[in-house]
Amino acid sequence: MSSFENLELGADAMSALKTAQRGETLTKSVDYTRPLSEYATPDQIATFLLNNKEAKHIYTKDLNVNGIAIQDSMEKYLSNEALSSGMLKEALKTPMHLAFAIYGDKQELEKIQGEKAHFNLGNFLHQAILEPTKFGRAIVDNTSVGSTDATDKAIEFLETQITNNGFGVDDKGEEITAQEALDLANKDVSDLGMSLDKIDGKRAYVKALKYFSGLEAVTEENYFKIQILKKHYEEYGGGILKRLLHHSKREISLYTTDEVTGLNVKVRPDALQFEENIGVNAVISIKSSGIEDLRAFYYQAAKLHYDLSEGMYQEVASKVTGRDFNCTIMIMLQTVAPYAVAVLVWSPEDIETGKHKYRVALDVAKNAITEQRYPGYDSFAETGDFGLIQMHLPQWNNQEFLPSQITN
Repeated sequence: MSSFENLELGADAMSALKTAQRGETLTKSVDYTRPLSEYATPDQIATFLLNNKEAKHIYTKDLNVNGIAIQDSMEKYLSNEALSSGMLKEALKTPMHLAFAIYGDKQELEKIQGEKAHFNLGNFLHQAILEPTKFGRAIVDNTSVGSTDATDKAIEFLETQITNNGFGVDDKGEEITAQEALDLANKDVSDLGMSLDKIDGKRAYVKALKYFSGLEAVTEENYFKIQILKKHYEEYGGGILKRLLHHSKREISLYTTDEVTGLNVKVRPDALQFEENIGVNAVISIKSSGIEDLRAFYYQAAKLHYDLSEGMYQEVASKVTGRDFNCTIMIMLQTVAPYAVAVLVWSPEDIETGKHKYRVALDVAKNAITEQRYPGYDSFAETGDFGLIQMHLPQWNNQEFLPSQITN
């Protein structure tokens, strides 16, 4: 716990803490990596945006200073053996959890279990914030290929959608022109040795049109939710979201070596934004959540160690790029009514706590990997106690009970 000496704590304690001047002694369990005053503030960003209208493109090659910055595929990122924030969160549990994450048991298990093919609203919204044109790619697809007439209507519907949108996507998911998408769909049918004069060829054409359209078929309910969130995205803060992300680097992978432990680490933030565009170098993270309000989201962020990830992102991004990343902006998308949006600037104290967790997790990982020993929960027991752990319930369990009057 943090506390200020020589401060009278009472009804105005929070106000006093916020306005405390430099020089007052701060007793804390975490050694801060820098003065808290060096972190960016919401007002600093807002003032810059108000007075600077132009945005500048930052070249990826200029970000390679003390490591590698590259916009590679998610598959390549995942296949790299460097430690990620997800792995290091596991290290905070036990070394055994870390080993399970590092050495593939978990990934193999997930592969065996398989991932259900279904529309995920949170994932769609996450992608749409980074690429707003995706909002326009959601459609309610009621087409059918059960008969020739229905298939002809499906073809007409999909060709019209692609033409009106003005774009499609290729095999790599890259945006192409509408005509190129239609040509690729026709080529698919030809490569299969089929003809559009036959029902089988028409059905194959419908399948190809859906693939190259870049459209996402959703239910009417999800379509309605997407339109609500699109409206909130456009209106939030007077349209701040589009400006915050303009000329940012989206889903860029950063690789480097931690100087203290010698371990290779990697991060893949949703976006990096730069001082040329918003006045500060910032990590931008996007989270979708089915929480009912911001208090619940803050609890979720603490429970899931979002702070470790964000602290690690700042540390790694600063080292790799040679820029001082001193700000984390988190965009929260609510996937339940009223489907609200929130743009949150992380506090310096919480980022410092996250950096501390990151360092602790790295130390655990270094020791475990060096010794090639990965004990489980028995590592919490006192030496010589054969894994017997003294159990303590959390403090909130020590509650007072109101007296009950049974008789009159």
